[in-house]
Amino acid sequence: MSEPLVSVLLPARDAAATLPAALASVARQRAAGAAEGFALECVVVADGSRDPTRAIAEACARRDPRFRVVATPA
Repeated sequence: MSEPLVSVLLPARDAAATLPAALASVARQRAAGAAEGFALECVVVADGSRDPTRAIAEACARRDPRFRVVATPA
């Protein structure tokens, strides 16, 4: 992946119900007029959740190299 043109910082705590849709929305973003999109990274800050928020974010990051997760060790 080239250097990202856009960085999205997505704080997520106890967001298991809404995080999949939010991640999918970020993944679909395209620049106006760009057929193939643009370089994008999404940093999900998933810390302190009592639900599967972190696991959902990590699964997304494994599937798509534009995503990464920042969290303290469990």
